[in-house]
Amino acid sequence: MSQQVSEDCPLKDISLASIPAFPAVALRVLDLVSQDDADFVLLVREISSDATLSAQVLRLANSALFRYEVSTIQQAVMLLGAQRVQSLVMSVAMRNYSRAALRTEAFQRCWQHTIATAVLSREIAAAAGAPEPERAYSLGLLHDIGRLGLLVAWPDDYELMLRKADRNVASLVELERQLFTMDHCELGRRLIEQWKLPHEFCVVAGRHHDRPSGATELDSLRISHLSCRLADALEFWVAKPFQPLDIEEVLSELPYDVRLGLPSDPSDLKEKIGNALGVENAVLSQQLPDSVRIPSERLNTPDLHSDPPKTRSTGASLTRFESLPAAWDFLIVLITGIVFALMLAGTYAFLRS
Repeated sequence: MSQQVSEDCPLKDISLASIPAFPAVALRVLDLVSQDDADFVLLVREISSDATLSAQVLRLANSALFRYEVSTIQQAVMLLGAQRVQSLVMSVAMRNYSRAALRTEAFQRCWQHTIATAVLSREIAAAAGAPEPERAYSLGLLHDIGRLGLLVAWPDDYELMLRKADRNVASLVELERQLFTMDHCELGRRLIEQWKLPHEFCVVAGRHHDRPSGATELDSLRISHLSCRLADALEFWVAKPFQPLDIEEVLSELPYDVRLGLPSDPSDLKEKIGNALGVENAVLSQQLPDSVRIPSERLNTPDLHSDPPKTRSTGASLTRFESLPAAWDFLIVLITGIVFALMLAGTYAFLRS
């Protein structure tokens, strides 16, 4: 089988230069949010510097997934928080980065596996009480960046390799080494090092197939590893395994209290993944037409020279009436009407006397 792949797909002279660069704006946003004291103004400014990216982020922020109505990046950051906006930016950037490979079945399978792993990472992190579950989502999005890099650079060759694979992770990794001289884990680690992302992302990209040993602490690597396997068990796999993974067996590797925090029915997890895939595919699969493109003035913060509060993960929250302007306007009109009626009644009584 592997010999046939080598004959059909000549060995690639792979180098990091062969892999397209990841969107620089997304990398800068990821770096900003990873800092201990993320700067609100810089975060808004970075996202707003790319009009297309900003429009797509706003479109996703206004989707049914979040149930908010926002018109500026500043509002998005304030309502959703820096960590969740970061995950939106990464989702958009990942889809844009992989656009060249969108037509292949291999990419669709890899994309579904990536989103499934990211969603499950966030669910597990939230169940474990992690302060920043959206960071786990971003780590999940980038866990297979090496595979996506190979797909972007050689979409047809990678799809052929998938069709020839022995249908299990070990053989697929081995075929990657034979065809590309390195597997997607090694390539992902090198790419993230080159992009100068935090070391945590490097570890997850390079070792997410390694079964963790020793302590049972749910660190980012263990979460990514279990989420990747759980995605396969829920049938969001890249290469279909000979023997399907047992969902209960994978879940049994989680601490008991964390498992209790997850939906008891695996179909609920599949539904969450399906909803995320549906929203992202609907929002990101097509460019915004010019007729509905959001004006550039709405993509920027109204006053970047003011002194808004800094945020780390939750962002500053708008008040209820700031987030519901129609209710605020109605209340003002109602109060004005009551005051006006009282004044008329008082005037009428005075004239009668």
